[in-house]
Amino acid sequence: MDKFDTIWNNLQTTLKPGTEIKNWNTYHGYLGDSLTIKEVDPNYISLDPPRVWDTQVLPKEGFKKIWHVWADYRALRLKRGEIGELTDSSKYIISILRWYETEVISNKSQVNE
Repeated sequence: MDKFDTIWNNLQTTLKPGTEIKNWNTYHGYLGDSLTIKEVDPNYISLDPPRVWDTQVLPKEGFKKIWHVWADYRALRLKRGEIGELTDSSKYIISILRWYETEVISNKSQVNE
């Protein structure tokens, strides 16, 4: 199992319907609006973003594409527009991965201290 599979499995077990995720990007930080998780499925995560009529379905493959460039994006070596070319869902996936870093990884490391 590679690192992404571990992350995806962790998202599947820790992300629950109704969870609110703050909109975030590495260039501007938190941007105000929150996304609400609707469903967590082995193949996708769906959510209801603000000011959008339809539920957005984020395929596992989109998360994988962004995860593989995540370190470069976080280090500002990859522009926001470049990451957006990987998947139409990049805005939402970026916010969820940030939530994962701050809520899941951070909390696990505090428990292990």
